[in-house]
Amino acid sequence: MEISSSTKLFLIFIFLSSFQLCKASGEVINPFTKLRFDGKNGEFRILQVADMHYGDGKTTPCKNVLPQQMSSCSDLNTTDFIFRMIHAEKPHLIVFTGDNIFGFDATDPVKSMDAAFAPAISSNIPWAAVLGNHDQQSTLSREGVMKHIVGMKSTLSQLNPPDVPDIDGFGNYNLEVHGIEGSELTNKSVLNLYFLDSGDYSTVPSIPGYGWIKPSQLFWFQRTSRKLKRTYMLNSNAMKAPAPGLAYFHIPLREYASFDSSNFTGVRQEGISSASINSGFFTTMVEAGDVKAAFAGHDHLNDFCGKLMDINLCYAGGFGYHAYGKTGWSRRARMVVASLEKTGKGGWGDVESIKTWKRLDDEHLTTIDTQVLWSKRSAGKVPRISFQLCKAFGGVVNSLAKLRFDGKTGEFRILQVADMHYGDGKTTPCEDVLPQQMSSCSDLNTTDYIFRMIHAEKPHLIVFTGDNIFGSDATDPVKSMEAAFAPAISSIIPWAAVLGNHDQESTLSREGVMKHIVGMKSTLSQLNPPDVPDIDGFGNYNLEVHGIEGSELTNKSVLNLYFLDSGDYSTVPSIPGYGWIKPSQQFWFQRTSRKLKKTYMHNSNAMKAPAPGLAYFHIPLPEYASFDSSNFTGVRQEGISSASINSGFFTTMVEAGDVKAAFAGHDHINDFCGKLMDINLCYAGGFGYHAYGKAGWSRRARMVVASLEKTGKGGWGDVKSIKTWKRLDDEHLTTIDTQVLWSKRSAGARRKKPIGHH
Repeated sequence: MEISSSTKLFLIFIFLSSFQLCKASGEVINPFTKLRFDGKNGEFRILQVADMHYGDGKTTPCKNVLPQQMSSCSDLNTTDFIFRMIHAEKPHLIVFTGDNIFGFDATDPVKSMDAAFAPAISSNIPWAAVLGNHDQQSTLSREGVMKHIVGMKSTLSQLNPPDVPDIDGFGNYNLEVHGIEGSELTNKSVLNLYFLDSGDYSTVPSIPGYGWIKPSQLFWFQRTSRKLKRTYMLNSNAMKAPAPGLAYFHIPLREYASFDSSNFTGVRQEGISSASINSGFFTTMVEAGDVKAAFAGHDHLNDFCGKLMDINLCYAGGFGYHAYGKTGWSRRARMVVASLEKTGKGGWGDVESIKTWKRLDDEHLTTIDTQVLWSKRSAGKVPRISFQLCKAFGGVVNSLAKLRFDGKTGEFRILQVADMHYGDGKTTPCEDVLPQQMSSCSDLNTTDYIFRMIHAEKPHLIVFTGDNIFGSDATDPVKSMEAAFAPAISSIIPWAAVLGNHDQESTLSREGVMKHIVGMKSTLSQLNPPDVPDIDGFGNYNLEVHGIEGSELTNKSVLNLYFLDSGDYSTVPSIPGYGWIKPSQQFWFQRTSRKLKKTYMHNSNAMKAPAPGLAYFHIPLPEYASFDSSNFTGVRQEGISSASINSGFFTTMVEAGDVKAAFAGHDHINDFCGKLMDINLCYAGGFGYHAYGKAGWSRRARMVVASLEKTGKGGWGDVKSIKTWKRLDDEHLTTIDTQVLWSKRSAGARRKKPIGHH
């Protein structure tokens, strides 16, 4: 396997420069910062290089090549392939999608990186990189590797966005590709490139395998996409549709497994080595609407592109010779070329199409699998995009705001009321009750049931988990809400609410409904957290339940409650069905969980493990469908009406590690609890009489009781256990399905987890 003359010259260059390929000290402005389309042909050409696995250069042998190639094959063959691709394709940008070096075999990771990226640098071509799962396996940390990359010449790589200081990973950034110099779009980004760190390996004991793109990254991507769309569509020379985007990362998403040979271009010769759970980034891209294709590496023997919900999910195929491959199957690289539309005046407009192909490292650099990823003409009608983001509501601090465990019993008791579907009170009939009940049954039966539950269970908090009113049958939504929540208010019991998919279907908007709830007596409900002004939905907040007054934990939250707006219906044309918990909400949840853990475990009276948490929302997660009668307690009598795609919130809860149970409503005749990855996913069962049900199957409510541990001094410590049961609205308020959701003793040894994001 002969090395080309260009590589020999490169070796002389490396020797003379002694690997000094970093930016000069104090250098700030990169001459390549503003990327532009080519003014001659209207193209922007991107070369993707996946999985170089660079080691120590000439002394690092190749893997999986023909026997006759072995003796002369090394990392230098990888270098030669890059030079050949640069010469043949003349890219405007080279993107390295991770496992750029193979840390285990890189004696000096700095020298390995300098050699790996040298063809781009010596060719004076802008380049950008993300990390894979092997880059940090030498003597530099993951942060250290990315910092070195950011400091190298001609790179546009960035460590992280400055406006999200607590973002996960290293190497999350975006690049803008502007229109032709002197054209009407000279100051607009007509092609947006997103780069994300997909991590290396899971640090969560219950989640085996590879890393994933986290909520903080999803939030940054979502916010950046919105900002770019606003600039492109609302400012000077406003465009009618968002500029197309491309996303680059290392580890493929779980959705890459959606294809077979009948619906992709290329080959699949090994499994999809994604994270073992869904983090929701695909959903986030679909909702954003601008990303037309995503590109990964990691699985070297896969090189296909398949389209799912208008997004192309593509592999590049293995590039590097020290990376595993398949003997006789050529190393390869992927080209992506975006082309501008010709205007009537002979100039250039916005992006008309995006094409891709692969080049094999054979004698002729053979081109294969040319395909159109996206075309402006075939994109169809573009949905109107709203940029009106909600702002936090300046609510009043409620005198009941500080919740505490009961000093006599050491308990905190929560009553969950799901799906009241309250209408106009006495004149609103019941649904799905026995014939003999119909004539005298109305919303007042729902009211009576709440009073009975309050009297029997004496809850410290009542949580209403959405569809509190049935908007279509609520003539005056304010009066309906006043009547629906009246039992809690008149009993002077703190209460909290989230919205369902029906609450806003009367004369008040979704925001209007939540604002009214926030202003009601004895409620602890909040519109939204003030520190995340652009959060999605209405009714995202947390409540802290403190230890016993006068105990060592009097000023610590020993039980954390999270409330999230799961939305109503999808507004994305390609995603049918119900809403979901968005990246901005997950980012808020993640940040809040970290803050609470830090306070609980690191400040005065530091505890050894995080305080347990409970999460409440309306629409169940897709993971609720993981159970059958053999592994849950309760009944499942209808399908799981979750969103049609996975937004990743379950993954976010698992990674956070503090949530022990999540509670939903929505599916009225399901009332089960099942445990998945140490989180109990529970329904309450339908409560309201104007809600659909099942004749002869009693309405029901769920109780959750957290109990504190007795200390040696006869006082109270932290939470010992969390139990649940349901009460039926029958003559005796029958208790059924008592179970322990979590116990401190059965939780097992906990691995100490860092509070930071490193």
